Amino acid sequence: MRPVSTKLFGLTIVSLLALAGCGGNSNICGYDVYGDPLVCQATPSIPSPPTPVASSVSFSVAQGLINIATQNYAFTVNSVDGYGNIYTIQYSSVPGQPSMFGTTSASTANITQALSENSSPLQTITSTNYYIQSPYQFLGSVSNVPGGSEVVNSFQVAPVSGLVGQTFPSYTATVYRDSTNTVVDATLTETIGLSADTSTTALLCLIDTIQLTQAGISDNLSGGTYSNCFRIDPNGNVLGLQITTQINGMPMLFY
Repeated sequence: MRPVSTKLFGLTIVSLLALAGCGGNSNICGYDVYGDPLVCQATPSIPSPPTPVASSVSFSVAQGLINIATQNYAFTVNSVDGYGNIYTIQYSSVPGQPSMFGTTSASTANITQALSENSSPLQTITSTNYYIQSPYQFLGSVSNVPGGSEVVNSFQVAPVSGLVGQTFPSYTATVYRDSTNTVVDATLTETIGLSADTSTTALLCLIDTIQLTQAGISDNLSGGTYSNCFRIDPNGNVLGLQITTQINGMPMLFY
């Protein structure tokens, strides 16, 4: 169950950074696979990610997913590449108005993901997620980028609770080029996982595996595996966010 649009930076980041280049910096250390220069920076100031501690308590998976889908929140996460460039994602979710998704009445959430490099804006992706709130079921999403229309084909209800280390199947979906849903760019499979964080929290991870079609390749999208991991307490309250996506074809952790 992916109640938030998390894979879209992974799908679009390659073509985006090829256009963005170095953001006006001149201290070039090398070049990416597209021939665009990479910039050396001073030693980044963002801290290292905390050492995970596997909690032995039970965490509310179902309630955590409902909270992710329905609540109003905003998080800022950072990552750094091997050249010292600092990337930032500002991620927010705001409940929207009821709407129709195809022929189904749905609740909505409006997601904004703003990416910057060394404080220079690169791209902002806006998405609307559609879901049934009770019992919770993710239906799909529509976003403002190629490959931004997702329609769920099969869905499995999450367990009430789980332990760190457990994973659960969630859903499969078709990813279309746009909201006309005529050109298939990819197929998507999502699993849910509880990962170690601290002795009193866990990372509720929404893990998307994307397989591109020829149309998706032609649209300059990027396949692979991406995840959004929301820090939750045992009751499923959302406390923070980690994102794993690709920058210049390399997986990077934003925390």
